[in-house]
Amino acid sequence: MSSTGAAKGTAPGPIVPADTPAAADTFHADDPPARPAAEPGHHVPASAPLDVADRRRLGRLRRWGTVGALLMAVGSTSSYGAATPIPNPLDGLRVIGLLSRLGPAALACSYAGIGLLVLCWFLIGRLSRPGRERRLSRTQLTHTLAMWSVPLLITPPIFSRDSYSYLAVGQMMANGLDPYAQGPYDALGDGDPLAHQVDARWQHTTSPYGPAFLLIARGVVAITGDSVVAGVLVQRLVELLGVAMIVWALPRLARRCGIDPVAALWLGALNPVLLFHLVAGAHNEALMLGFMLAGLVVALGRTADGPQDPPWLHERPWLRVVAGSALITVGVGVKATAAMALAFLVVALARRAGGRWADLWRWALVVGATTLAVFAVLTLWAGVGLGWISALNTPGSVRSFLSVSTTLGAGAGQIGLLLGLGDHSSAAIDVMQPVGTALGALLALVVLWRCWRPGRSGRILEPIQGLGLALGAFVLLGPVIQPWYLLWAALPLAASTGLSGYRRATIWLTTVFAVIIMPNGATIPVFTIFQAVAVGAVVVGGVLLLLRRGDGLPAGAPASPLARFRRPPRRSVAGEAAASPYSDAS
Repeated sequence: MSSTGAAKGTAPGPIVPADTPAAADTFHADDPPARPAAEPGHHVPASAPLDVADRRRLGRLRRWGTVGALLMAVGSTSSYGAATPIPNPLDGLRVIGLLSRLGPAALACSYAGIGLLVLCWFLIGRLSRPGRERRLSRTQLTHTLAMWSVPLLITPPIFSRDSYSYLAVGQMMANGLDPYAQGPYDALGDGDPLAHQVDARWQHTTSPYGPAFLLIARGVVAITGDSVVAGVLVQRLVELLGVAMIVWALPRLARRCGIDPVAALWLGALNPVLLFHLVAGAHNEALMLGFMLAGLVVALGRTADGPQDPPWLHERPWLRVVAGSALITVGVGVKATAAMALAFLVVALARRAGGRWADLWRWALVVGATTLAVFAVLTLWAGVGLGWISALNTPGSVRSFLSVSTTLGAGAGQIGLLLGLGDHSSAAIDVMQPVGTALGALLALVVLWRCWRPGRSGRILEPIQGLGLALGAFVLLGPVIQPWYLLWAALPLAASTGLSGYRRATIWLTTVFAVIIMPNGATIPVFTIFQAVAVGAVVVGGVLLLLRRGDGLPAGAPASPLARFRRPPRRSVAGEAAASPYSDAS
């Protein structure tokens, strides 16, 4: 803290989040805190590197996780183990095409691999817990991510056929057709090799993706042409850029929020849902989340304990805000959900500037102007207008019983049947889905307000944490939930919260969501699923027994495992700006 800040009496220390028992009794919302001259930053306690025994345990877990990824790759040769092209190019090949004709065996391989990856991820989490005397490093964790990702880079899309939809949209753009006006099958016809691969549910629906993604899809098709295999591989490489941005941004956001970077990377980047759906499934959430998180890092600037900006940038902090807002806007141009990050960014910037309403409107103007300018450029470049707005409800055309609103609507219809009132499930769902969406949006606004002003308890939410909570509420109550939607909330929360309840819920949801979708993204006979799950359980159980009998399982953290996870002791929020991780010094 500089002498100026000290003269104003602004003692260093972080803001008070909602997940901390420390009180903030002296905060007055109408009294703007003093403007700091330097950012205090957050200190994350360092731990010693792993000892020899733990390195051996980590090595075994890495190898068994890689075996799991390889089993998934082997299983993906069949239409039971992946969303293979139609027809499957491996059919009829010697040796390598054997499993393509043995669907149940391929599904068993896939489930064994899924189970091994989830098990190894869970056990590696013990080596990354804050409070543990010796923990693995960021380098060890990112190397693990690379080892597990490589076998999944050469497979067909797994868990979903959405990658083929992306290619068909790119083909429409390349042919001068409007993806917002008609579906790929209607526009390209049955003879088009890319349109033929699209899931039947989306063949006649318009695209809900923004102009940035349409441009990306057109670029992929311009490189690969009509080749389905080459298109899938190039599309996956493009999505890997988004994964790389996630890996880059998570530890930086975590340090800003006072959370251990390794723990954030384990829960966020090494998350099996990310591996299965953003790497193996090549979903465009990778780009949306990558641009969103990277934009937040750039806009919020460097922390005091990190590398400093050059003088020309330090004197013009608004340049960072413009650049970061532009990155987030590109994420919005992939999927509109990323727009929520812009609102929380404005709040974070306003709190950093002093927490006055004038600061809020000033930064809202800067971020809003940048967003409109960048989105206008993307829209004009794509040349297909704003039709994506009317297509935003396209995913909701498929019933998803993971959605609370859809499940309640279906349940109300079934109650009507039991009472002899007839089947009104569709009508009930049509009512409940908009209600759920409105309620989710309302909860997101409440969280946003709690990031700007404290509640009755006097505690104020950290904006990155608020973003994760708001996205979680919006997803949970929305009309449709896909397993990879979990990452919308999980990644910001991984970087911003040490509250055990949030993290425990994320871990168990990850475990459930990683196994509930069939590897081919379609319907498989129930008895075949039961057989595959049984085989997978036997394999996982056997590997767990081997690990226990070998070097043993990694030990978890000692008592009070969150002691190092949370921030240092808090003070009153009377000097909130000086205490905030969003100080003007960045």
